[in-house]
Amino acid sequence: MAKRIGERLIEAGLCSAEAVEQALSHQKITGHRVGDCLVELGLMQEGALLRFLAAEFKTRFVSAEKLSQAKISPDVLDKVPVRMAEKQDFIPIAYDPERRILSIVMAEPQNEALVREIAIVTDVAEVFPYVAIRSAIQAGIKKHYYGDHTAFSAMQNGASLQPDQRKFAGSSDGDRDVSSRTNVSGSGKTSSRVNPTQLREALGAVRGTIGENDFVETLNILVGLLEMPRKEFRGHSAQIARQSQLIARRIGLQPRDVAHTSIAAYLHDLGKKPDRHLTLPLLASSPEAKAEAKRYARAPIKLFETVHLPGGVNAVLAQIYEAYDGTGVPQGVKGEDISAGARIIAAVDAFFELTRNPFNLHGRVMTKQEAIASLREQAGTLFDPVVVDTLDILQSGDILRQRVEQDGRQLFVADPDEAVRTDLMDSLSKGGLVVQSVIKLDGLIDAVLANEADTIAVGLGYGVADIVALIQFVRARPESASLPVLVLGDPTDPASKERLVQAGATGFVPLPLSPEDAATTLRGAYFDRIEHGGLGHVVRGSFDELTAVELSKVLGTSRKSGRLVVRNGPQEGYLQLERGRIVYAQFLEKKGEAAIQPLLTLPQADFAFDPEAMLTDMPNVDRDFDVVVRQLA
Repeated sequence: MAKRIGERLIEAGLCSAEAVEQALSHQKITGHRVGDCLVELGLMQEGALLRFLAAEFKTRFVSAEKLSQAKISPDVLDKVPVRMAEKQDFIPIAYDPERRILSIVMAEPQNEALVREIAIVTDVAEVFPYVAIRSAIQAGIKKHYYGDHTAFSAMQNGASLQPDQRKFAGSSDGDRDVSSRTNVSGSGKTSSRVNPTQLREALGAVRGTIGENDFVETLNILVGLLEMPRKEFRGHSAQIARQSQLIARRIGLQPRDVAHTSIAAYLHDLGKKPDRHLTLPLLASSPEAKAEAKRYARAPIKLFETVHLPGGVNAVLAQIYEAYDGTGVPQGVKGEDISAGARIIAAVDAFFELTRNPFNLHGRVMTKQEAIASLREQAGTLFDPVVVDTLDILQSGDILRQRVEQDGRQLFVADPDEAVRTDLMDSLSKGGLVVQSVIKLDGLIDAVLANEADTIAVGLGYGVADIVALIQFVRARPESASLPVLVLGDPTDPASKERLVQAGATGFVPLPLSPEDAATTLRGAYFDRIEHGGLGHVVRGSFDELTAVELSKVLGTSRKSGRLVVRNGPQEGYLQLERGRIVYAQFLEKKGEAAIQPLLTLPQADFAFDPEAMLTDMPNVDRDFDVVVRQLA
């Protein structure tokens, strides 16, 4: 059995034959399973192994990090004798007394005889097994049964308890533009070549400042606290940052520029007078406001001088009040001479001013459709028309709805030819999939490093050498080793095609491109990855973008499992879902049935849906989400 698992791990591209041989040797000493040995030796990451095992055994997995943070009721622990748990490598984590279902985390969920024995010993109707690595389960037993809070910190190697943290690029001197190594020339060929080492080195340039980064998370918290007293601006900067980041990605900005746009969005109002919110429409109608904007334009930059923000962030902050036709301040630059990030933030900021602030120029809160129409009237004068069009698409809620439906999964398309990218994106989007388009290869690197890509399509126009380097980079990381990478184009040179195949290309999409046929091929690879344990991703949004009723309809109709966290300032709660049923609800001090309606009827709130989150508390409700939706409507 152990050898069979090893062979299948090799076939899945998750580890090498040499690594399995080392694990088998280690197994002879420890007696542990081959997968655990691979993790213990540092030859495979815990997450990659668990995704594979969960797909093999048709269950879900629990990482060491989640198990270390779990809150397990003493009543649940008391249902299982600790000696039995230690001997059989499992730990109970939750119990539903109404349905008499015991959830456990075990090393061998495929052991049906053991599952039946546990059901008999605990006198339950059903045992639902999750999978985890043996060392995490043993640490869990020590912590939760014996109160040893150092149990997880003592774990060795593979099962890391801390998420990957990327450092903030402290100065503009550190901003290295890797696009110089992957630039696309007018002929559609790359002007230079990239090897896997260079791609790894690109991490600092393309991932230094976004997403889970400590710096941005700190900004989110601190700026949110500053905005708390002003009801109409509560969560304002976080919304601007999230929406600006989505637009920046969608219009094809480089990862570094997306990061700079996000940071600038959090900072754009700091240091300015709180009694007036400056936006381009206000500046166009009020000379006094325009003079004030000119005076305060650099306030956030001066405020953060000691932090040494990257030069790109400062460039965005300095141009937020520049109008597309050149009538803005402080310098009167126009068109594409204005930083793309500044053009994005200016439009998004004006949109939320119209839809959230009752004291705006129009003296009332507008609907999303009215606000977009107002921005369209000023597109080409105050705002970049492309940004307004993209904002319109995002505010329709369709993309966010699709992201929830697809558990946050995305396809990434990279090709030097804009027509190829556009046609393929359109065909895939029509099928309900979420697609991101990037122009340069470092955009794909960024997506892979952020674990955001679930399938990649890359154009042959970048050159065989660079595509080989990209694929080798993808295959070298345990988290992305099984990622489908399809090449748009079929090399006529047999040697080139063989190089791509040997590097690990999943397949080829022939040119000239048939968008429908290409989309079918990519969809096949995408769903194949899901069937083999490809994880979903957290989806973040707000009720402004997707109303609570619309979000609930998606979750109920799609029969989702996972956790929905809803937050509006100090008001916070969550729902735990299992196959479209709410099994746990909490909002402020309310729990169970009483928490559902208050949580889902908040007029304004941010939300995060994690399709991989598991319930570690005892279930306190059992409601079909579809029934809840009908009551809300």
